[in-house]
Amino acid sequence: MKKLIIVLVILAIGGFLGYKYLYQSHRNIEEEKASFELEAISLVKEFSDDMEQASKKYLNKTIIVKGELTEIESNSLMLANATYCTFDTNHNISNANLNSVYSVKGRCIGYDELLEVVKLDQASIVK
Repeated sequence: MKKLIIVLVILAIGGFLGYKYLYQSHRNIEEEKASFELEAISLVKEFSDDMEQASKKYLNKTIIVKGELTEIESNSLMLANATYCTFDTNHNISNANLNSVYSVKGRCIGYDELLEVVKLDQASIVK
């Protein structure tokens, strides 16, 4: 009987910890302080020169990337043909703003070797 109670307690604790791990609160990237601020071209150069080192430095970090707006979609932007930024909601930037310089804050989720772009998610425009 004691063994059964101990096993149930261990399972309950394990289940609780597993639940907390899976359903932890989401980061609010827009309110986080950026770890780095750099140009879109510089960021891509770091990844193309040494992807392993750049990944250790930037991956899953909140960063601000600045560059010329080269592509606009309903919920994403491309800066300097080098950094692809995805927004959780549609942004309100029009095609009239192409070639303007923007700063975007987001979480670095990696480098796409095929397209040679760095990807950010949970992006927001820095005013």
